[in-house]
Amino acid sequence: MVARNLQSCFFSIETRTCCNNRSTNIIADLPIAGISRKCPTMSFFTAMLSLSLAIGMISAQCLTGNDVPTMMDPMSKISLTNARIDFALDSLKKAALIESKDNIFFSPHSIHQALSLAYFGARGTTESSLKQALRIPEQLSKVDMQRFYAYEKFLNQPRSQNESTDYEYKVANKFWITNSRKLRDCMFDFFGDQMQVTDFRTNPAEVRTRINDWVSNMTKGHIRDLLPPNSISGDTDLVLANAAYFKGLWAQRFDPKNSKRDIFYVSGTQNSVITFMRQKGNFNHVVSEELGVYILELPYKGNDISMFVLLPPFSNARALSQDSEPQDGIRQLVERLATEKGSRELRQLLDDGMPPREVEVNLPRFELERELQLNQLLYALGAGELLSPGAADLRGFVADGESSLHLGDAIHRARIEVTEEGTTAAAATAIFTFRSSRPTEPAIFNANHPFVYLIYDKRDHIVLFAGIFRSPANSLASGAV
Repeated sequence: MVARNLQSCFFSIETRTCCNNRSTNIIADLPIAGISRKCPTMSFFTAMLSLSLAIGMISAQCLTGNDVPTMMDPMSKISLTNARIDFALDSLKKAALIESKDNIFFSPHSIHQALSLAYFGARGTTESSLKQALRIPEQLSKVDMQRFYAYEKFLNQPRSQNESTDYEYKVANKFWITNSRKLRDCMFDFFGDQMQVTDFRTNPAEVRTRINDWVSNMTKGHIRDLLPPNSISGDTDLVLANAAYFKGLWAQRFDPKNSKRDIFYVSGTQNSVITFMRQKGNFNHVVSEELGVYILELPYKGNDISMFVLLPPFSNARALSQDSEPQDGIRQLVERLATEKGSRELRQLLDDGMPPREVEVNLPRFELERELQLNQLLYALGAGELLSPGAADLRGFVADGESSLHLGDAIHRARIEVTEEGTTAAAATAIFTFRSSRPTEPAIFNANHPFVYLIYDKRDHIVLFAGIFRSPANSLASGAV
């Protein structure tokens, strides 16, 4: 019973009591230097959903007692934590190139988890390409990554089932894997009831319905029919679904009475009248000369998770938006974020904090649901070999003598709602010079032109969600008052 509880705590959305369960499982009992096991309390606000799903084969290479040393090198943990942030920023840059004129919203963390699972079972050039795409330092091994992933899952799952009225946060993985191949026996021990052996050949349409029902249940009905008709066939090897649901409350709520209609400047020649949420209060706020943006932190209740909005000066954003490339400011920002210097600057601001000051905040109220072109993103990240049957080498998942599984397609859909009670807002960009001195008057943070936004877990150093808000015309609630 203890072992079963541990598996549930490790891989699914389980209760907070899982933190108190103990077992002799080598992964569960393995210590990591500098990490506490205590059950965290946290809260946040906003209705945000993310789901990334890969059709094909993804799983984790089995861990054994000989594979795992008794202590994880703390420097390895720091390196992999930084690599995960670099992956998120690189993904944002690549997504901005793929969707160069549209709003973007996705979960880098969800995609990172899915690719990590594929990496655990990959071999040969598939393994090396995934290692590069995930930004894993060359000196670290697959065992380092497996151990890091295992502990992150174990330590964070209690957050998924918090009964607090301030927030809801759920994350889960589930495998539907073909019964036509013999898998490594230890995979069942590693994944437990999160892996379901499935007969795809007899009735693939029924399997599709079951998967879509699981997705809908995990996201409380916000994402329905993720898999379109005929997406599952008798030749499907496996479906991996990774679902995330996030809803939290602002630490400082916006008063709906202060919300008003105003102009959002899409470009130098296009604008829209939308609802802006407004408030004046003390917020962490800074100008970054390295990134060329104003940055505002809007924390959710509990202060573990915050929305960071990155916004360029209005005049520079408009000047750039009149160039031949309308979203040049956004493009330059995401390119800077993806550089070594830009990533280091952002990590310092996210983790070390910014000085508080009085700020007048004007933030759009919006709602988005986006489906990311995940196939194109994987190729852009250098992981396109996963999608090539006959090229992808995933033999680490199956028993010796079995042919390799393949990843045939990938889907990622995410949804976000921003209201006065909570949610998201973000930033736009441009190249310009800042004054280093802080003015004495209240700062005005007016997000009335395209911006980038990040939902960041400060406790575990994870970019949970990332987005670019370019145009209210493409939102679900652009005209809401």
